[in-house]
Amino acid sequence: MDQDLARRHMEGMCSAADNLLRQLVSEGLDYTLTASGGTATTLHLRVRGLTPETEERITQCLNGIGATLQIEGAEDRKDA
Repeated sequence: MDQDLARRHMEGMCSAADNLLRQLVSEGLDYTLTASGGTATTLHLRVRGLTPETEERITQCLNGIGATLQIEGAEDRKDA
């Protein structure tokens, strides 16, 4: 796979994840999202104020998207 196709695939996965997480965002979810891995995409979410319940809901929202999830807490600062 060429690099441009891999980049576009990861951008598409991030867009899909953002769309699937809209409800949680409306409830106050604050996160950053990056992707790596090309077609074997891993979505990396850094979530401010991460709780086990929030992690479970994120996992349920993104289950079946076709990517590996890496969810971790982020500092509760806007510049983190």
